[in-house]
Amino acid sequence: MTDVPGRSARVAVVVTQLGLGGAERQTTLLLERLAGTSWAPRLVVCLSGHVEPYGPRLEAAGYPLAVLPRRRSLDPGRLLRLRRLLRDEAIDLVHAVHMLASGYCALATWGSRRVLVPSARGTVVPRSPLRWAVYRRMLRRAPVVVANSERGARFLVERLGAPPDRVRVIPNGIAFDELRRAARPDAVRRELGLDAAAPVVAFVGKDNRVKNIPRLARVLGRLFAREPALHALVVGTGLDETARGRLFAGLDPERLHLLGRRDDVPSLLAAADVLLVTSDSEGCPNAVLEALAVGTPVVSGDVGDVGRMIAGDVAGTTVPVDDDAAYVEAVLHWIAVRDAARAHVLGEAPRIERTWGIDAMVRATVEAWRDALDRAR
Repeated sequence: MTDVPGRSARVAVVVTQLGLGGAERQTTLLLERLAGTSWAPRLVVCLSGHVEPYGPRLEAAGYPLAVLPRRRSLDPGRLLRLRRLLRDEAIDLVHAVHMLASGYCALATWGSRRVLVPSARGTVVPRSPLRWAVYRRMLRRAPVVVANSERGARFLVERLGAPPDRVRVIPNGIAFDELRRAARPDAVRRELGLDAAAPVVAFVGKDNRVKNIPRLARVLGRLFAREPALHALVVGTGLDETARGRLFAGLDPERLHLLGRRDDVPSLLAAADVLLVTSDSEGCPNAVLEALAVGTPVVSGDVGDVGRMIAGDVAGTTVPVDDDAAYVEAVLHWIAVRDAARAHVLGEAPRIERTWGIDAMVRATVEAWRDALDRAR
């Protein structure tokens, strides 16, 4: 990472948690790239006790990690501890990851001269009237607001009142070459006993409401009925064998591979013919970028910037979010052309890497920090 010229500052990065998740991984990649530069944050604050696996990685990169676990949903004690911590560390700028962390930071910096850069990574409407009020006030006052997708930026402007000229779109970034080098699809197929000719669909996510695992189970059930040779690889926290009876009852256990948390996601995606995304809301999904990096087409609901990432229908297909049958038909289409699809998707690599490369993400983030400081003077 080359330093972005201009004034640096004492920066703190505040996250809701450091467990497995797209935002947490992106934050870790950002901070690892910034380590040793003049823009390296002085402090990382985690607003929960969930610090594995990324907390130790950040500490290994040299970052002080402050953990402020909550006692209840809105914890005044945690809020005061955060405010004191930012004051004691003489923090100039706070970069908050996710809207929940942004709201806490807005309250913790209220009345101070600290500059807050809030960020959003989806289009989920806050349910609480209090959160709604805090978010709207925060977004109107922030000198720079970050979204990781064009759709997320429109949501911030149209639904939450963010001034359009202050919203920056900073897409997720990944190291494409590193992912391709790490991919070992043949090893995955051998491990799972899959014939080289067996069609495979993959899902990478976790068991939470936004990922809509019930929809995933319904779509897989239809796919299994239509394509008897199809196997499914389901990867992510909470999606191991303990979830079979609870979430995937009735699906063939010989064809549904519940793999839980894995460290070889590039290999799993490269072993699949299609990545399936069934989320109700996304911003810029890491799994989509990782699939495209190894040449795997994507079938997704029309969420976030997925349509932009796959260039319409060039490297995959988007369908109406709640149309199970459309997911099925799109997956079957890409399986039918899988011999040519991988080379076709890999041909999109230069376009994808220009926008979603990791160095572009890091540089744009630092530029947003610098702009926020300049505007706040």
